[in-house]
Amino acid sequence: MAGTNVTNLISSTIAILKATTKNYNIVKDDKGLREAFHEAGRGLLLVEEALQTAKIQLDARGSAEDPQSAMSSLEACNTKATLSESIFKDVAEAPETSRFESYKAAVQQQGKGKTAEVLTLWMMKDVCELAENDTIKEIMQNQVKGLRDAIDKLLKMEPSVPKEGSGNTFNSYDDSRQFNAPGGTQDINTGSGNQFSRTIFSGSVTFGRTS
Repeated sequence: MAGTNVTNLISSTIAILKATTKNYNIVKDDKGLREAFHEAGRGLLLVEEALQTAKIQLDARGSAEDPQSAMSSLEACNTKATLSESIFKDVAEAPETSRFESYKAAVQQQGKGKTAEVLTLWMMKDVCELAENDTIKEIMQNQVKGLRDAIDKLLKMEPSVPKEGSGNTFNSYDDSRQFNAPGGTQDINTGSGNQFSRTIFSGSVTFGRTS
């Protein structure tokens, strides 16, 4: 039955998340892994708990009211949970001294941008979409709020794997001047006059106003 497929898919995803959390717990105190990685690991429980609530409600109301439109969100969440499980397993099984390197390799293997926090964030969004269905919307309001707060927090964190070519980052939050010259020569002109950068004059030169 279609309704059974919905609840079975939720159960499958929950089982994957439990295994992933178990692997995360092995490395949860590892300071060599970045905070976004740990926040992603902690966020797995929020996703699992929300899915548990959804499953209880769907089981109680029967297959006649199962939200078939939720299948796409559940399938997407299940796929990301599987990728996440693979990454956390690789990190948990790696020697303590090389966990971060193993993590970077696992992310690279899964595909560009699929870090632990991105996968967790996407799963949270999938569950929020699932909770839009009228069958479970009201009962899941508080959990959706918790998921959205967790999403906002993850979005503001530094990535768990540094982006390639991001060695120099410069931020300015007001109208103050910045003078940046990473690996090169800095030429500064804050006024209205001419500037001659790395110029050699072979003859006499006069600077001043002409009448």
